[in-house]
Amino acid sequence: MNKTATKYFYHTVWGLMLLLATACSKDKTDAHVGHEPDYSNMAKSTVRLVTFNGNVDVMVNDVKVTNWYVPQLNDPVLNPPYPTQYFSSGKLSGTWYVPQQFLDAKGQAVIKTGSPAGGGEPVILSDSFNVQDDYYQPSDYYLATSVAQSSTGTYTATRVPRTTILPADPSHIRIRLVNLCNPIANGGIGTLTLAYADGSPINKSTSGIASHAWSDYIELPYGTYQFKVLIDGTDLQIPGKPALLTNVTSPDNYSLGGTQVYYSPVQTFQPGGVYTIAAGLTGGAYQYGEYPLMPNCFSVITDIDPPVNITYGRVQVVNAATGNENGVKVQIDNLAASSVSYGKAGEYITLVAGRHHIKITGSSVVEKDIDVRGGDNLTIWAWPAADNTLSLTVTANNMGGTRIRGGNADGSDATNNIYDPLKFNMLLQTRFLNLCPDLPDVTFTNTNGALFPEDIFAAAAAAQHLRPGQAADPTTVPYPYADLKFLTGGNVQAYSSQPGVLPGNRLTGVSALTPIDFVRMPAHFFQDGNYGSEPGVYTVALVGRNAPGKTLKMIVIKHNQ
Repeated sequence: MNKTATKYFYHTVWGLMLLLATACSKDKTDAHVGHEPDYSNMAKSTVRLVTFNGNVDVMVNDVKVTNWYVPQLNDPVLNPPYPTQYFSSGKLSGTWYVPQQFLDAKGQAVIKTGSPAGGGEPVILSDSFNVQDDYYQPSDYYLATSVAQSSTGTYTATRVPRTTILPADPSHIRIRLVNLCNPIANGGIGTLTLAYADGSPINKSTSGIASHAWSDYIELPYGTYQFKVLIDGTDLQIPGKPALLTNVTSPDNYSLGGTQVYYSPVQTFQPGGVYTIAAGLTGGAYQYGEYPLMPNCFSVITDIDPPVNITYGRVQVVNAATGNENGVKVQIDNLAASSVSYGKAGEYITLVAGRHHIKITGSSVVEKDIDVRGGDNLTIWAWPAADNTLSLTVTANNMGGTRIRGGNADGSDATNNIYDPLKFNMLLQTRFLNLCPDLPDVTFTNTNGALFPEDIFAAAAAAQHLRPGQAADPTTVPYPYADLKFLTGGNVQAYSSQPGVLPGNRLTGVSALTPIDFVRMPAHFFQDGNYGSEPGVYTVALVGRNAPGKTLKMIVIKHNQ
């Protein structure tokens, strides 16, 4: 096979791999943002364009592939789509693989970008650069991010290499941090560190990443994460890029509606996937006071799409058993796990799909077989029976934040839809449990006994008439969560109820939960003090005993990391 034929073969295989990976993606909520034309018949190169900005026109070899339009005052529709064969919306607002048809014999093409003007050439050509296709070392070109400025005074593209290596452990993901932040925005940016939802650094390799540099890829167990990007040496964060850039309440609090702090997307990173968290200057409609902000924000970018997860599930144990304040010991399939403290959740354990034996030892011993399916996220609650022996309750957590509406599960009913509240509404998806054996009927409410309302993503019955150790009935409450996004300024209270009576008698000895109970980041990261409930997947559980000399309280478990 000659060199030309070999190159064509590799390009074809690469294109097929990308198409197959895309076709196999199970979780539509993890799909890339911004594309999404059907150019599946055009073989893709290894060259990928990435933009943080929402209004850039792109030409490839002088062919205008986008078609942004500047709306006029008399337009009946604001910013309507003007599709091209490459973009059904006419807009590049995320990532795009340059089709191979644009590459010359050397695997090169010329990219030009500029300010949009509908139907014609860019008004002002802001950048022009060459891209190189390379099967062995694919590259991303981040538009308008480089330190060096072009002759027009605007930032040019930055080339960042992209891996082709899958995780060594198939139950893991690979992830890295890319720092392309504007050094002026957000009060000046130094090095960055990738952290979990509670602010703890993930790894030394993803810490202290200098401006216009990137970390090595590291491996983590797959799961649902809410990563944070911290500015080293400060108490500041780089916010995630929200789906809607509106209603910012302060320059340090990029949130939606001002009800939650520092938007960070909650996303399930599936086993076998490879990801980049890229921080850079974001154009758009962030507003504070009378002046638009162009803040540095981060986005999650999928480098290698994961296969459908039919192999692995995740399990955690929560110790809600009073009398076991010194912890409980957990064994799964006769393999010892770490001890779990009272009122806390243990580390997640990844299990292969199938039946597994759970043994928990504390004041007594309890055992149970559970079935784990691919993609499951299960919580095993250890709580006290009336005689103080251990009981177990297993709940399945909806980590995708999806709810199917309509009568037919196959989607044939036109009223069916799947919505992703964790990304678009920054919803607080909260389940409630009664784990007190002395209270046969418990209801959870908002301030002054106000019942949680029924809404598309708020099931009122999910917080009402809960029996000990039993989650809401899945038949009558198929979506067993309440949306607490309206809790700013309010709280969660617990009541002893009885059939036909709501909410019942307030459990005055149980302290109410406030929005800060739903935030895992340390308080010093919120300089303006305006921190409200943080988006995520939670369970509020009433734990303890309702008896003289005993303590009854509510605990909050955040299931995403």
